[in-house]
Amino acid sequence: MPPKAKKGKKKAPEIVEPEHDPTWDRIRVVNAPSVRDAFAAEVVKLSPPLLKAVDFRGCHNLHKLVLSPQSSCPALETLNLSSCPGLEYVLLQSNSVRQVDLSNCGALTKVGPGLRVLLQCPKLQSLAITGCSQLESLMLWSDDITELDLTGADKVTKLELQCPQLNAEASKLPQVPVPPTAVRPVHPPIAVMLRENAREAALAAAEARERQWKAATASSGRYPAVYRSLTGMC
Repeated sequence: MPPKAKKGKKKAPEIVEPEHDPTWDRIRVVNAPSVRDAFAAEVVKLSPPLLKAVDFRGCHNLHKLVLSPQSSCPALETLNLSSCPGLEYVLLQSNSVRQVDLSNCGALTKVGPGLRVLLQCPKLQSLAITGCSQLESLMLWSDDITELDLTGADKVTKLELQCPQLNAEASKLPQVPVPPTAVRPVHPPIAVMLRENAREAALAAAEARERQWKAATASSGRYPAVYRSLTGMC
């Protein structure tokens, strides 16, 4: 019998990114490990002029999406990044986007020097961001959005909302602690302060001269002359 061939280790299937086409009007690749940061960046770089909708929901290898500058993807209206467990960074600057879904993205955390979520979309009308349990802060600019639901974002401590049409009563926003207002110190008039400083400086100078005189007298061994009045001695 011929010897059996040795069984080698099975190679993991190579993940190939979807093809890019500048004529797309919709991109829908869901629950796909092939969608990575480089693919999303290439879509933004190509900026298909007819692209209106992008759906990357459930893509666990997607960690970052940057749509900037505002001229990128000029026709884009809908962006779905929901249920992407590895999504950590979202920066959207768009004059056309109207709907964004970031719900159930557990890795989204905060804004600041470690910027995580920033949306500058003047025409944004709908933002789904429920179920982001690690979200700590959010920065949002929109002229059209009227309602905002942050249900499940219990760790939020900072909200920067430039949304003139937002109805706070109809929205579901967490109770963000308000930092204490600094008390303005009360200072005396500047003239009083100057007089007090001058008096203290003069007193300190007089004490210094007296110490210097006493030290010089003690080192010479001489005592100061005593002058007596001649009145009554004649």
